[in-house]
Amino acid sequence: MDTGGFDLGALSGMGAQVRRQIDAALGEADGILLVCDAQAGLLPADQLFADRLRRLGKPLWLVANKADRGGHPDADFLTVGGVRDCAAVSALHGRGIEVLLIAITRAFSLAPSDGAAPARTPAIAIVGRPNVGKSSLFNAILREERVIVSDEPNTTRDAVDTVVQVGGERVLLVDTAGLRHRRKVHEPVQFFAMARAVETIRRCEVALVVLDATQGFTQDDARLVSRVAAEGRGMVLLVNKWDLVRGGRAEEVPARAGEVIPFARFAPALAVSALTGFQVPRILPLALAVARNLRTAPDPAALEGVLQRAWRAQPPPRVRGRAVRLRSIAWRSGYPAQVELGVQPPQPLPRPYAQYLLRHVQALPETVGVPVEVRVRSRARRP
Repeated sequence: MDTGGFDLGALSGMGAQVRRQIDAALGEADGILLVCDAQAGLLPADQLFADRLRRLGKPLWLVANKADRGGHPDADFLTVGGVRDCAAVSALHGRGIEVLLIAITRAFSLAPSDGAAPARTPAIAIVGRPNVGKSSLFNAILREERVIVSDEPNTTRDAVDTVVQVGGERVLLVDTAGLRHRRKVHEPVQFFAMARAVETIRRCEVALVVLDATQGFTQDDARLVSRVAAEGRGMVLLVNKWDLVRGGRAEEVPARAGEVIPFARFAPALAVSALTGFQVPRILPLALAVARNLRTAPDPAALEGVLQRAWRAQPPPRVRGRAVRLRSIAWRSGYPAQVELGVQPPQPLPRPYAQYLLRHVQALPETVGVPVEVRVRSRARRP
């Protein structure tokens, strides 16, 4: 867990929130890395912080960063007592990092394995435009103030990972920085925050796309939804700040979202409020259901049945006067998942007709939240 910079004199505002986050992280941590500035030397604040950390009784390492020329840490750092080791590293150049990691891993003994493969932990990312309430939802889901929330945009600048338990299942929940159009990025910190958010989308299984109920669906929202779908990740749409909507009916949100965002009809939509907690307990179970759909193929008989019925109800256009016949249907898991059709004669289907078939596929309960593509095999297999 990474934390903000500790300010001994911070009693209110952002500094006080950072201190609370640090206290929460220290309470959960099994070990602690106290990072100091090798170029500035050991400061009195470093010594005071080390004294406080030592009283926690947890393994403590002193890390002198910015030692860009290598070598050993300054002698002043070696005078700090109660630490397992004092390491000189350069995060910029990667010097000393491997040695530090080896020392850390050796300090923690792992329980013997029973030979079974560890269960895969689904990664669920919270993504959206700046100030739509991503961090507030993150805290509401966890029922604690894990990340700092502020009315000022760009408060979250890096992805924040937290492992939670949902019905006995481990889930990796990730809060991210706000995504915006490149033309609206003016500072280097915004650029790197966006790059980390995009990277998080690529490594997650399911993206919780947060929308602002008071602003409607914007062009930036459309770009984000398209990016998640293009990466083939599972998707859940969360219409946040529902407490500010007057006269709205939450049960109408899924149908309304399908009308406003037709290219994301496959994604379930939920009206939520991070402030009041409205429908927040439903978020992770819904995301886990989508993750399970990503990992398992639909029932082959159900998939074939729905496509055969759609094909008979509305056949594709003829090719040079010949009727196109559906010979085989196969599900290919991946990012995105694909429905592979064998047709005779082997020829790509018109895009509108492929979309017609896709709508029938997405009506299956096993494909809820899963982006799917319909494609034709280049050569049809023999029946």
